[in-house]
Amino acid sequence: MTRCVSFFLLLVLLIGLSVQAAPLQQLRQLGPAALYVTPEGTYHVVNLYGDWQAMGEQYGSLAGPLLREFHERICADLSKRGVDASARQAFAKAVFDQYGPEVRALILGMGKGSGLGREKAMELNAGMMLLTGAVLGGEPPSACSGLAAWGQRTTDGHVVFGRNWDILREPMRRYMKYLGVAVFHPKDGVPFANVHPLGNMYLESGLNRNGVFLELNNGEHSDPTEYEDREDTSSVLVRVLSRAKSLDDAVRRLCAVPADLAYIIQVADADRAVSVERATFGCRVREGASPGMLAAYNSFVPPYPEPWQGRINPPPPQTQDPRLRNIRTMLANPEIKGRINAETMRELMEVDVADGGAMFGGTVLQIVARPSERILWIRGVDYSDWETVELAPLLGGIPAVK
Repeated sequence: MTRCVSFFLLLVLLIGLSVQAAPLQQLRQLGPAALYVTPEGTYHVVNLYGDWQAMGEQYGSLAGPLLREFHERICADLSKRGVDASARQAFAKAVFDQYGPEVRALILGMGKGSGLGREKAMELNAGMMLLTGAVLGGEPPSACSGLAAWGQRTTDGHVVFGRNWDILREPMRRYMKYLGVAVFHPKDGVPFANVHPLGNMYLESGLNRNGVFLELNNGEHSDPTEYEDREDTSSVLVRVLSRAKSLDDAVRRLCAVPADLAYIIQVADADRAVSVERATFGCRVREGASPGMLAAYNSFVPPYPEPWQGRINPPPPQTQDPRLRNIRTMLANPEIKGRINAETMRELMEVDVADGGAMFGGTVLQIVARPSERILWIRGVDYSDWETVELAPLLGGIPAVK
């Protein structure tokens, strides 16, 4: 660990006092559903109830002005980048068709409630994916990372999880205004929250009432195969979070469904975290390299199971991508053993890759999660400071341990 990082962490330990967060501020209500804003007024939170179509209609009605503005802005941006309306609609429909019935109903309901209609709602849902493709020139995203600590490494033994959502910061930063949290109370499932730009149903970071947290990293570097006839992984994650009773239950559900694309999905609860390396030809669960810590990025981590030999592209050399090594080194630092909490994790998340961390120029969004308390902190890099989202009240409290 560099001297800069070591000093930074010691400073955090000396001055890292816990501050009581202010509650979310309610802006609008529609029956039991409501629209909120985070304490500093930066990010919106929608709280929705009912079947999937009804929740989509509530979403659209409550956040309609933001959704219409977002759609107009991102479509204009895409047009300037050479992605015309016909290309946008073709891609949006292909994405929509790969979703399961829950997400399709959400999008249709959102289009109705917001006044966008079916095609524009589909287009908005695919907007950030289209922008990613435009700015990366068709290359798959080779970023995103996750780091977790628990047991003897944290102040109370419970999991603290950090997540970097990485694409390219500069073209994405202008859309951090629309970053939000959607909380769903499905009539036939477990309440859960999804952190993503509003109107984008793609689930990459989420937390449910049972304290199951997950985050998704692209794994196409390791396994570039794609199956367009399989359900989109983010749609599978919606079903997993709306059903999972525990970490093990979530992992079982993830590995039971064949993957459309390769992903590395981290799953955590109050007491531990694992990495689910979900290739298009198989699934395995990877524990951390050392007790009480987990590090993950965009490559499956060797050694691989025997049936996987020769089917996985090796990770890039550490000289090219040092993030996995950096994360492990930070978490293993003896100076912070037993002292990691949410404040410390937020400081770790802000350490640049050049200084021994995992953040770099592609980092757009950062999340810190405390599954045991159902609390998230979210930060649009170069857009806002960390904003607290206390989800326990919206998720219906924390279930009693049986």
